[in-house]
Amino acid sequence: MTRPLLDSRLSAETFLRYYWLKEELSAFCRSCGLSTVGSKQALTERVANYLETGDKFGPTPAVRRSSKGQMPATFTRATVIGAGWRCSQSLRAFFEQEIGRSFHFDATLRDVIHHGQGKTLQEAILAWEAAQRSPLETEIAPQFEYNRHIREYLKANPGVGLRAAIRVWNELKQHSKE
Repeated sequence: MTRPLLDSRLSAETFLRYYWLKEELSAFCRSCGLSTVGSKQALTERVANYLETGDKFGPTPAVRRSSKGQMPATFTRATVIGAGWRCSQSLRAFFEQEIGRSFHFDATLRDVIHHGQGKTLQEAILAWEAAQRSPLETEIAPQFEYNRHIREYLKANPGVGLRAAIRVWNELKQHSKE
């Protein structure tokens, strides 16, 4: 099955059946006078809306304002998480020192850091440790298509291994370039 060309005669339904690179979506938006601002997911929604309705000014991209909060130079378990914190290298170093080499930022900890204003780093550590003891399958955000593909492929094809999942991903990507 050959992927169709991305042009304004394509139906939204057909468009949504295929994998498109962000560069392709941006080029299409530019050629049609649509905004090129936003994530791949936002561009996909914009193109689908345009193909469905012809509306060039449909859903406007949300402008994300960065509210980088001032983070302290050093951390302790009693340090209170402030507004606008991010998962920085210095914060990673603190968690590795407190938790050990097995530490990694995961969805639970990112959520605590980004939305846990007023909580302490001790509470963040406890949340991370609890998540490690009983890992739940977290939802992978739509913009992480590769990760979603790998998880879904391995779940649907137990025992095939990561190499097979990557090979299929590369085949899907190759079809997107045809």
